[in-house]
Amino acid sequence: MSQSAHETNSNNNAQEWHGEWQRQYSGVVPRGVYKHQHSDFVVHESLGFSPEPVEKGQHHWLFVEKEGVNTAQVAKNIARSLGISVRDVSFSGMKDRFGITRQWFSVELPALAEPDWQNCISESFPSGSVRLLQHVRSHRKLRRGVHKANEFRVVLRGINDMPLLEQRLKLVAAGVPNYFGEQRFGIDRQNLTQVLAMFAGKRIKNRDLRGILLSSARSWLFNHYLSARMLEHGDDLLAGDVFILTGSHSFFTATEIDAEIEERVANVDIQLTGPLYGDGEILAQGTSASFEHNVLAKWPEFTEGLRKARLKQERRALFLKPQHFTWETLEPGVVALSFTLPTGTFATALLAELGDFVSGERKEFNEAKDENSTQ
Repeated sequence: MSQSAHETNSNNNAQEWHGEWQRQYSGVVPRGVYKHQHSDFVVHESLGFSPEPVEKGQHHWLFVEKEGVNTAQVAKNIARSLGISVRDVSFSGMKDRFGITRQWFSVELPALAEPDWQNCISESFPSGSVRLLQHVRSHRKLRRGVHKANEFRVVLRGINDMPLLEQRLKLVAAGVPNYFGEQRFGIDRQNLTQVLAMFAGKRIKNRDLRGILLSSARSWLFNHYLSARMLEHGDDLLAGDVFILTGSHSFFTATEIDAEIEERVANVDIQLTGPLYGDGEILAQGTSASFEHNVLAKWPEFTEGLRKARLKQERRALFLKPQHFTWETLEPGVVALSFTLPTGTFATALLAELGDFVSGERKEFNEAKDENSTQ
């Protein structure tokens, strides 16, 4: 593709980057604010297992509560305070900066090393609130993505229509589209601009940034597929669809949709999936494959770039059902939601289906940007 053609396509795509994804439940939606303050967005990481204590283990597992600091900053500051490489500090999942979040880290140190972890943590974060809740020495490293779920408590404020919110809450409890959250694409979706530049030849030396950008591209294609799928087919199944066994990473392709497949989907024994695009043949077949090809063909820069990056084809469930989903009215116009989501899914996807809720974090960013522009 020529540079001028790439720039033309990039400009056209940029105009689409501010559109909205198709909702599962149509109609008028309530409005309000979330993340008005840090305590309005609380996340508790659930490993699904306990780190095995080993007296002389070289991996120190730290359960940390943080506020106003993102996960990468915590890892970097721990490494800096100990004088070690940030690669020796591990975590399972990335957590928001804006909010109160609790998550596990592991730090690899020589067997005889025993830092004063309380002082290490508190001295490392002069600009944020971070405290150590638990410390366990173990013989294993914490691996990325191994935690089972995240437990959320989200407070919505300034709700303009409480009866309408109640109606939407009952719908959302049954499930929502499993979109990647907007945070995956960066502020103003700037990650997409960067990934197109990378695919056009710009060298990205930072391996972590490169991974983030590749993930943004795959997430963008997945969200487009899911949005188009709901718009054109709703929750209908297509011949050649790919399904995942619930609670596993096992997939299979159904060349035909019969009563058994429909029953297994209804019982959530299996889940319908969409593409996480990469190199190799797509897993869908027949009608489903044709539809997938037609959607992804609209983004040749992304599909070509992902193939060249040699990311393998993967799948992701199209729909998400929150677990332990409850809500309570705290005062007029203020509601607290509590729910649990599996690893790799987004609370913002649930909120987007619920209504039009503006993030206080976004408002804070815009105000800071406006203030800087006038100085």
